[in-house]
Amino acid sequence: MPAKASAQTDVLLIGGGAIGLLGAIKLAEAGLRVTVLDQGHIGQEASWAGGGILSPLYPWHYPPALLRLVLYSMQRYFSLTATLLEQTGIDPEWIPSGLLIMEGEQEKIPNDVLAWGRTWGLDWRLGLQEPQTLWCPEVAQVRNPRLLAAMAARCRQLGIVLHENTAVTGFRKQGEQLQGVETSTGFIPAEHAIVTAGAWSGKLLDETGTHLDIIPVRGQMLLLQGKLGAINTMLMRDNHYLVPRRDGLILAGSTSELAGFDKSTTDEARNELLDFATQVYPDLERVPILKQWSGLRPGSQDSIPYIGPVPGWEGLFVAAGHFRYGLTNAPATADILVSFLMKTPPPLDINPYAILTPRPAQ
Repeated sequence: MPAKASAQTDVLLIGGGAIGLLGAIKLAEAGLRVTVLDQGHIGQEASWAGGGILSPLYPWHYPPALLRLVLYSMQRYFSLTATLLEQTGIDPEWIPSGLLIMEGEQEKIPNDVLAWGRTWGLDWRLGLQEPQTLWCPEVAQVRNPRLLAAMAARCRQLGIVLHENTAVTGFRKQGEQLQGVETSTGFIPAEHAIVTAGAWSGKLLDETGTHLDIIPVRGQMLLLQGKLGAINTMLMRDNHYLVPRRDGLILAGSTSELAGFDKSTTDEARNELLDFATQVYPDLERVPILKQWSGLRPGSQDSIPYIGPVPGWEGLFVAAGHFRYGLTNAPATADILVSFLMKTPPPLDINPYAILTPRPAQ
C-alpha cells in the first residue's frame, strides 16, 4: 500500500508527467528517497499529449522569466536524452530538426525579429520570398511518449516508488509543518511534497488555502501517416504546427480551448487541424488520419509557472502552470526543485516563479 511504501520516503511528487518524473530522478540522484503519486497512469496527461517541440512557438511574445527557463532547458536536452538512452535503452528521439515559422493571417513576423533573436543568442534566418518565413535551427524535438517511458524506467532503476491511480484529496500539517497527504488509498506521511499535477495543481492547492491562477486549456492533436523523409523540419503557421517523427508519422497540432476538464475530441478541431496540414503541405491530403486525441495544459499568466514553496506550509512546494511548455522546461524546473530540497544555490533567478497574488507585470 502507498502508506507503507512512503514510510521510507523523503519527498512525495504529486503528478507523474515530465516535470514530476524528471524532478523525481534528479532528487533521487541527489540521494533522497522519492515517491511519485499520480491520479491516473504515469506519463499519460499533457506531457504525453503535446507535440514535443522544445521551444516556445513564438518566443518574442513571452517575457524574460519564461525565456530564461526555455534557453536553460534547451541547452540540456541533448545530454538528458542521450543519458536516458544509455541508462534505459529507450530512445526519446531527440532530433535537431529545426522549426520553420511561416507568416500567416493571425501571426506576423516582427520586423526586428533577427535583432531580437540575437539578444538571446539565437541564430535565426529570414526567407527571401513571400509569405515571410523564419528559420529557427536551434529548435529540436523529442518524442513525448518515448521520453516519458525512459523517465519512468529510470525512476524504477533508482528505486523511486511509482503509485498510479492514487488521487490526492488533501494535505495535513501540524503548525506550519507538512505532515503528509490524504489520498484515495489512505494517508501518506511526508514532511516534503511537491505538487507537479499540471492542470489539476490549482484544484489541489485550493485545499491548502492557496489559490493559483492555473486553468485547464484543452489542446487537440492529429496523427497522420506520412512518408518517411517527406518532411524534414517542423513547420508552424498561426499557432498550428506539423512535427515529423523519425518513422514518417506526422503530428498536426494544436487547438487552444477553454473547455474545463473535458478531454473530448471534436470534429471541428479535426477539420481545423487537417485543413492547416493540407494547406501547408498539400501531399497530406492523401494520407490517412491514424488518431485524434486531446490533453489539458495548465494555463497561467504569461505562461510563467509557479515554482517554489507554498506559503504557510513548511515542506510543501509546487511546480505547475507551465501552459504549453512543461515538457520544454522540465530540465530547468527539476534543477530548481533540487535546489529547494537540497538547499543549494538555484541555477537561475527564481523570484519570478514565486507564489505571489497578484503577480507583478513581467
